[in-house]
Amino acid sequence: MAMLEISNLNKSFGGLQAMTDVSFNVNEGEIISVIGPNGAGKTTLFNLITGVYTPDSGDVRFQGQSLVGKKPSQIVDMGIARTFQNLRLFTNLSIMDNILIPQHHKLKSNWLQAILRTPAYKKEEEEMRKFALEKLSFFGPRLMSFRLYQPVLVLSYANRRRSEIARAMATGAKLLLLDEPSAGMNPKETIEMTKIIKRMRDEGGYTILLVEHKMNLVGEISDRVVVLDYGKKLAEGDYKDVVNNPEVIEAYLGKKATDDDKAKKDGGLE
Repeated sequence: MAMLEISNLNKSFGGLQAMTDVSFNVNEGEIISVIGPNGAGKTTLFNLITGVYTPDSGDVRFQGQSLVGKKPSQIVDMGIARTFQNLRLFTNLSIMDNILIPQHHKLKSNWLQAILRTPAYKKEEEEMRKFALEKLSFFGPRLMSFRLYQPVLVLSYANRRRSEIARAMATGAKLLLLDEPSAGMNPKETIEMTKIIKRMRDEGGYTILLVEHKMNLVGEISDRVVVLDYGKKLAEGDYKDVVNNPEVIEAYLGKKATDDDKAKKDGGLE
């Protein structure tokens, strides 16, 4: 059984059909990339998985249990966390505080113990900080050392991206949905993020579904690639096969693939 099963998803907004009969699976330990032109339905897919939208028909199952009709908070508790295309951090709080926030709902101590700072509460608080530092360590000095207690608003856009990924990790999730994790990063930072995502899978044990436009990153990390276009699944498979698919080339370039297009290899869509 796949960790995440997406079956015949359909979603419309008025007269706009945003998702049409989309199906694919994500197996435990995989890194799956969802690509497609702007407006292809990639973020809508994430919103359907995480309970922001309810599908008109179809199903989303996580570890055998349907997510349809569940609240986003319930889906997080089940083990799915996401980042957003537009960052959703608490910019007046520090990096550490942002990473601690998703852990507070798991505290066993009550509000009175927190006010009195009882030994039980202090122990839980220390465990939370250790867990937060463990997740932040994936990003090294970018988020650690003197930056740890800086307010998020003074960070670069790239470091805000890293902070939001760390916060998703701190929920205790098993499956991470990353919406354009390398957005706002220069080529050197993109290479760094590529390595981090690999480590998240190989060392952190995460299964990852991501939306990304940078084809060099997608080609480097993806076990499989799913292509969406106008809310429909256009192709699925190995990166090299997908980017040389004539229909995929046409979706990106807006024309029929020529012989030269078909002859392109790794960087065909860049």
